[in-house]
Amino acid sequence: MARFNLLFLLFITIFIEANAQDKKSIFVLHSYSQEYSWTKLQHDNFVSKLQTSSPSALDISVEYLDTKRLQLSPEYETFFRSYLEEKFKGVSPDAIYVTDDNALNFFLHQKRPLFAASPIFFSGINNLSLETKLDKSRYTGVYETKDIVPNIELIRQFSPQTRDIWIVGDDSTTYHSIETDIRAHIHQYPKYTFHFLSSKRIDDITARLPNSPKTFVLLTTIGGWSDANRDNFTLQESIAILKQNKNLILCSMEDAYVQGGVVGGFVTSGANQGSHAAELVLRHFKGESVNTIRSITKSPNVYMFDRSALMESRLILSEYIAHDSIILHEKKSFFERYQQNILNAIFILFIFFLLFLLIVFLISLQKNAHIKILEKELKECSDEVVLQKEKLTLLEAVNE
Repeated sequence: MARFNLLFLLFITIFIEANAQDKKSIFVLHSYSQEYSWTKLQHDNFVSKLQTSSPSALDISVEYLDTKRLQLSPEYETFFRSYLEEKFKGVSPDAIYVTDDNALNFFLHQKRPLFAASPIFFSGINNLSLETKLDKSRYTGVYETKDIVPNIELIRQFSPQTRDIWIVGDDSTTYHSIETDIRAHIHQYPKYTFHFLSSKRIDDITARLPNSPKTFVLLTTIGGWSDANRDNFTLQESIAILKQNKNLILCSMEDAYVQGGVVGGFVTSGANQGSHAAELVLRHFKGESVNTIRSITKSPNVYMFDRSALMESRLILSEYIAHDSIILHEKKSFFERYQQNILNAIFILFIFFLLFLLIVFLISLQKNAHIKILEKELKECSDEVVLQKEKLTLLEAVNE
């Protein structure tokens, strides 16, 4: 018995050690808070993709810089580094995942590398110039580009007479990267006047926006807007404040903003950013070295629209764009609304039909068996009649 217990303990120890060796640890650093929609979309889809596709168990640790509320100053960076060094002393993650520019810059600003042996994967990075500067042996990921051209084309389709487009943002590092990229493309549209408005205060923005009918506004990044007391607004609150001006038609360049009456547009996709970054991590976990895993420089953007907002603004999508778009709050057909109930009913009817066929078959078998018995009895009776007839004929012959 003692020998059995010893062998059992040895087996358990080996099993635990094998699992521990197979487990992959990932350190995650987000630029913004855990409840910021854009961050949440990236994180949830990153984790979901890994959990469904990784052959290894995962140990994920998550931290947030929260730079929509706090400036990424040298003092804050020093404090946060000390905090991480103390909390993760002796830890060397198998991979690091960062979202958005501030989190990546936090690692780039370190004179002495943090988690020096760990490769860094990123998503939501607006600064495309980094692609030629990053150390390819340690950094790879997914870039984010707010694509202005499809959105200008959308506005031209929605309102051919429009000539002014207002581009607004929160004056953050991300906003300025987006503005630089947009300015590089707008020369293609000399007939339009582009108005760039950026501020950390939302009242500065609303005061400068026009109050004329059908004013098209493109939202770039707005998560950093605050009030006079420097208290941050949620996305819902910011959008509600903008919507107080009934003449504004709010278009979005980010999927997290398609809510509260925002029409939508050709948007960056937090879901795609996170899942694509996870695919790069999975390739590394399967044995590829980081310097062979090329970054995704073409932002995985999608068309996304809110049906209610489109109707409220009296805008019509072309069939070509609508076909490949994500339509939120789309009115579903009767079948789409009750699809599961209909399929369940069809399945139940099919089962009853099979049962009916089985019963008919069994009755048929029973009838056939009964008919065969009757036929046998009839034949026996017939044979008996023939026999009796033969006997009667013989008796008549004897009597004669």
